[in-house]
Amino acid sequence: MQSLYTSLLTTEELTTASARLLPLINPLLTGQSILVAIATAAETNRAAIVKAASRQAASDFTDPLKESDAIRDAAFTTLRDFSATWAKNPSATPEQRAAGARLVQIFALHGNTLHRLGYTRQSGKMTALIADLSATGPAADFTALDLLPLFTQMTAAHAAFEAIVADKAATEGGTPLPTIAEHRPELERQLNLLLSTVDEWHDLAPSPASTAAIGKIDEVIVQIATPALARRTKSQPAPASPPAP
Repeated sequence: MQSLYTSLLTTEELTTASARLLPLINPLLTGQSILVAIATAAETNRAAIVKAASRQAASDFTDPLKESDAIRDAAFTTLRDFSATWAKNPSATPEQRAAGARLVQIFALHGNTLHRLGYTRQSGKMTALIADLSATGPAADFTALDLLPLFTQMTAAHAAFEAIVADKAATEGGTPLPTIAEHRPELERQLNLLLSTVDEWHDLAPSPASTAAIGKIDEVIVQIATPALARRTKSQPAPASPPAP
């Protein structure tokens, strides 16, 4: 079976691939309840992404939210990384390294990659993280490491993002909207899982139905993946010319 390279696809290419591939995959899943559930979830995520893209295009809050979230992400990763630096800094005092290590544990507890989550999940985790970091002990550690301004900056960035969310809810009726960031990783994972499973089944026990389906699946993948691979090739720098003799 051809490779889809979902990470290289644009959002539109990914949803198009899903819309074309799932109807080819579904007939092969008869009697496999877990795989049917995965295929159903994939279609749900595909529909949510399409809806999110449509609503975002029409929303006046899309760009402000994106910009504010980028600022919030940068503030989070900066504070996280500076805390980790202090925890491992050989020139720091034992007390400073201990303070950094305590802060690192709190970040790890709430998720070192929470900035990669969708807006709603990230906001929930950020709120809980800020609450824990605002306690007396972490506040003292921030002060000892001169990181209190960065913590204040992260708190302010989170508050600014939440203010835009509140304005959006008041303006658009408060209905939570799906976001591409929430659903795309799930759709990629589910679609890749289904494709690899069908491919493995066919290798182990080929049938006329799977042979026909994979032939059609390959046609879709080639059509979708070729432009993505071409874009990647164009974006890669040309190899350096060998030195003249």
